[in-house]
Amino acid sequence: MIASRSRDKLDKALPVIGGNAEARQLDFSKEAEVRDFFSSLGAFDHLVLMAAGLPAWGKLSDIQSGALESAFKTKFWGYFLCAKYGAPLIGEGGSVLFTTGGAARSAIPGTAGVSAVNGAIMCMAMTLAKELAPIRVNVLSPGLVDTPAYNWMSAEEKKAFFKQMRGNLPVGRVGQPDELAQAALYLLSNSFTTGAILDVDGGGRLH
Repeated sequence: MIASRSRDKLDKALPVIGGNAEARQLDFSKEAEVRDFFSSLGAFDHLVLMAAGLPAWGKLSDIQSGALESAFKTKFWGYFLCAKYGAPLIGEGGSVLFTTGGAARSAIPGTAGVSAVNGAIMCMAMTLAKELAPIRVNVLSPGLVDTPAYNWMSAEEKKAFFKQMRGNLPVGRVGQPDELAQAALYLLSNSFTTGAILDVDGGGRLH
């Protein structure tokens, strides 16, 4: 079962996933929608949250309070609501996986707003790992990965951007979606892992 605010993204994702996948439209920043969504699901095994939200970029003096409020509403609150209404339905051996941005694991000027949102999610996850036990709760923290999130650039601009940024990474390249998938599957399947933050960032946090 996949869910997204965007019907168009869901329609594009289903053929790629194949199998018995089902899609439902959901704005997880709206509590009533989240409550109704989970009440219609019944029991399930794992809750994976990978929403980007509307990030508040910029230096402290440039961040608008409204933008930061929207960033929390469109990401943190959605994660909180899904955990609140989804966790009671997770079966034995199940887990919750929060995905956050790597900025919360590094001190990068211009990312205070982004770090605040993702840092709040990380702190919540660590507490929930004990509060929701034996349900496991983990965090996947990606770095720079070549995903459609950068498709707002032209192909040449993206290529130049990745070439510039890979010089800052110990592995010497940007990540690929399959590498995030491998990390997510590990956190979902390893029954002895909870309260973990797994950095899949090519060593970016060390820069």
